[in-house]
Amino acid sequence: MTEPADTARPVLWERIGSSGPGRRPSLSHDAIARASIALADSEGIDAVSMRRVAKELGVGTMSLYRYVESREELVDLMVDAAMGEFGYAETSVGSWRETLVELAHTCRRLMRAHPWLAPVFIGRPPMGPRILAMLEETLARLDQPGLRIDDLLDLQATVTQFVMGYVLAENAEQESQRTSGLDQEQWRARIGPYLMRVLDRGQHPYVRRVVMDAEDYPDPDEVFARRLGYVIDGLAAGLGLANDPG
Repeated sequence: MTEPADTARPVLWERIGSSGPGRRPSLSHDAIARASIALADSEGIDAVSMRRVAKELGVGTMSLYRYVESREELVDLMVDAAMGEFGYAETSVGSWRETLVELAHTCRRLMRAHPWLAPVFIGRPPMGPRILAMLEETLARLDQPGLRIDDLLDLQATVTQFVMGYVLAENAEQESQRTSGLDQEQWRARIGPYLMRVLDRGQHPYVRRVVMDAEDYPDPDEVFARRLGYVIDGLAAGLGLANDPG
C-alpha cells in the first residue's frame, strides 16, 4: 500500500537554495539539471539515475540527495530546466493566434531537441518556477475580453497537447530508424510488396488511395503548420474568435 504523501514537507522548489551545510560550492540545482539533461539527451531518460548523475558530476551519490530526494524530483528538476529554454520572441505582436502559433513551434523545437521531454511532460508537469512563468505569460497573452479562464486553458492545453502528440510520433519514427537501421524509404521498400498484395484484394480502398495518391514524403514542417492551423481554426470557431486579425 502506498504511503500517504507528507503534504507538510516543503516541495523541491521551496527547498532550492537551502540544501544545508557542507555542500560542495561547485554543485547546484542548475548544475544537476544540466548534467541530467545532457545525459538524457545522449542516452535517453532511462539512463538518468541518482548514481549515474552523481558520477557525471564527480560527486558521491549521497551528496546528490542533499539537493534532490529521489529520481522523481531529479526528473522534475530536468523538466523545469528544459522548459526554461522556452521564450517568446521579444518582437512578438502578441495576438492570441500568433501566441498559439509561437507556442506550438517553440515547444516542438524544444521537444525535438530533448526527445525525452514530451513523454515526461505529458503526464503531471512539475509546477517549477520556469514552467509557472511560461504558463503565466502564455495565459496573459491569450486573454481576450469575454473569455473565461477555462477558455484560456482550452486554448493553451489543446495546442500544447497537439504538439506533444505530433512530436511523440516524430520522435518515435526517429527511434524506429535507429533501432531498425532502416530509414523511411528503406522501410517502405521492405513493406511495400506485402502491402500491395493485401491492397490488391480490394478490401482497403482508402488505404490504397493513401499508398497510391498521397504525397510520398511531405515536408514535416509544412504538415505540422497545416494541422496546427486546423486546430487553431477549430478553437477560434468554438470560442467565437474567428475574426482575430492574427
